[in-house]
Amino acid sequence: MPETKKVKDLMVPVSSSSSSEYPVVYNTDTLRDAIKVLKDYSGESKKHRSIIVLKKEGNEERLAGILTVRDILNAIKVKTLNNNDTAENFPVSWGNFYRKSSLGYSVNTKVADAIRPLVTEFVHSEQNLSDAIRIMMTKKINILPVLEGGKPIGIIRAIDILYYIEECL
Repeated sequence: MPETKKVKDLMVPVSSSSSSEYPVVYNTDTLRDAIKVLKDYSGESKKHRSIIVLKKEGNEERLAGILTVRDILNAIKVKTLNNNDTAENFPVSWGNFYRKSSLGYSVNTKVADAIRPLVTEFVHSEQNLSDAIRIMMTKKINILPVLEGGKPIGIIRAIDILYYIEECL
């Protein structure tokens, strides 16, 4: 009988420390901070398209949501449009992405204002990998937080599952 893989076997560990293997920011950080963190994690072996967002509740850190590259670009677009009148200026406003003055205004947006709402789907580290696959397929999502005691300890990505499937071939 084949070995049953657990989520913990494929998850990317997450922590608020600098040794985390997955990028983490706080909901009170700015998009500028998030972009820098994402860039720092984009080395040759670490290509991430999202960031775990934590919020502090007293002495505890809880999952606030997930911030994707698309979320960052959308937040910049919204701030740029709001700063430059109406949607009619939209094609022109994309040019503002390359102007430091407009970007400075846009990237000072708080992460909390740009994140996807807290996901309701998650897995635990001891769950079977098949549970994560089922959730990803039925909910049409590519990443799942791994929680223990309500705290994020990892993330499991569809690409990690795909790489595992390739190893099994």
